[in-house]
Amino acid sequence: MKLNIDGNFKYYTFESLEKIDFIGHCFTSRHGGVSTGYLESLNLGFSRGDEPENVDKNFDIVCNTLGVKKENCVTLKQVHSTKIITADESIKGMGFRKDINRIEADAFVTNKKGIVLVTFHADCVPLFFVDTENKAIGMAHSGWRGTADGMAAAMVDRMKDEFGTKPENIKAGIGPSIGICCFQVDKPVVDIFMEKYKFADKYIVNDKLCEGKYKIDLWGINKEILLEKGVKADNIEIGGICTKCHPETFYSHRVMGEKRGTMGAFLFLK
Repeated sequence: MKLNIDGNFKYYTFESLEKIDFIGHCFTSRHGGVSTGYLESLNLGFSRGDEPENVDKNFDIVCNTLGVKKENCVTLKQVHSTKIITADESIKGMGFRKDINRIEADAFVTNKKGIVLVTFHADCVPLFFVDTENKAIGMAHSGWRGTADGMAAAMVDRMKDEFGTKPENIKAGIGPSIGICCFQVDKPVVDIFMEKYKFADKYIVNDKLCEGKYKIDLWGINKEILLEKGVKADNIEIGGICTKCHPETFYSHRVMGEKRGTMGAFLFLK
């Protein structure tokens, strides 16, 4: 991924997605905002204990850089599901306007220009989707539960159903999140992946430093799921940045627990 710096605001973009002229996107870091204390400084989470005016200002900073209006953003009440909604003009401002309550879901798709899809992350995997033929997009929050339940596959299927998307026309990005270096789990979690995916053993290793523990490569599993759905390997970019390894740059739930902010993944059609 590419690090971008605009004043104090630091954010990341996929080099492959930057080549697509009809979209804009980014994944934020924790730098460049106005939040203080353990939320320092670019917290985008509504429920992290921040002052509402700080979150508003942080969204303004991101949106001004992207050239979009905060009022056009849509956010979700993320619940570690594989529920996907179709975003249209009726939910613009969801998460900002008091008369629109956030929907419980973890992903959305749209082919409407100007709607800014935003998902929240602090170790969970952000998945970006762009249909380069039909000019449609999708944005997903996929933690280990979402990954195990096949969020990536569900997104491809939803874009097929909604927009006639062909998998070979999808460009996908797997953003900063916890890597195999740090995603330590117990055997019950391993069993879930092993039962769900025949290929899972390729992405699960014993933790050499901790007996009875394992490590899982969520990036690799999500990529494999996409390949099985027909997305081309050359069309999948893995950011390759572990959020737990870099708490100076990213908020990490594994490092900070509940006393942390939240990063945002942004994707929109121009």
